[in-house]
Amino acid sequence: MSAMADSLEAEREARDRPHVTVVVPTHQSARTLDACLRSIRGQTAPVTLIVVDNGSTDSTHAVASRWADEVLVIGPERSAQRNAGARATDSDVVGFIDSDMVLEPRVVEEATSLLTLGCVGVIVPEYTVGQGFWSRVRAFERAFYEGSDSIEGARFFTRQALSQSGGFDETLTAAEDWDLTMRIRELGRVSRTTARIAHDEGRVRYWSACRKKGRYASGIRRFQRKHGRIGLKLALDRPYLKRPWLLARDPALGIGLIALKAGETLAISADLLLKNRGAIGNDSAASESRFGP
Repeated sequence: MSAMADSLEAEREARDRPHVTVVVPTHQSARTLDACLRSIRGQTAPVTLIVVDNGSTDSTHAVASRWADEVLVIGPERSAQRNAGARATDSDVVGFIDSDMVLEPRVVEEATSLLTLGCVGVIVPEYTVGQGFWSRVRAFERAFYEGSDSIEGARFFTRQALSQSGGFDETLTAAEDWDLTMRIRELGRVSRTTARIAHDEGRVRYWSACRKKGRYASGIRRFQRKHGRIGLKLALDRPYLKRPWLLARDPALGIGLIALKAGETLAISADLLLKNRGAIGNDSAASESRFGP
């Protein structure tokens, strides 16, 4: 009798448990994808897994097919991929994980519990892993951000809140996670898990990191314009400048962090300058075309 009661109780709990879907956008993600999807399948709570690929030509699709319940081929940017994945499910809870992330086993269980208790969004703290000096600098930088709501964006949402917020802004190519989290906060409380995510940045190279930041410059500027002074404050927030004495914990990494941020700032400035010059040139050409001699 006891065994039957336990079985019925387990069935009831399974029925009452919110259905969770995790969406993973990918593009040329073969190096990290297997570990990412394996960690999602290894969660202590059941998950439906959707991979949304942006036309990868490496083995991304084959890896995704081994683990995912559904693989979609949609682009052109992460925001569009994430929204497409969310539209493909009617789950009570939707999470978004990047293809270079590995989840600790209780991430989904903790996030779901918090959402069941009344939160509308959940942040999952991250830490950086990788190879080489500049990867260690990235990990050092990330430690300054932990617990900072202005830097960390939510990754799990109730279906209702995600729908009400409108999902990811597909016009943003950077800071789209900040943007969504700001809109989600207007709908209710955002909490955080104790379980974490490892962000695998591989081997970070100085100039590549700077150029990558430069490519995001116009997207960050668009985010600033959308959110005004609050957006500017978020974009300029530098927690390590508020606690400069912590840089002395590891002088080599502290100097590396200062050098990396200086390079990224120069790359952003150069990108914006080139785009402004291009815009001025296009305006001049258009004027000559309309009012030519």
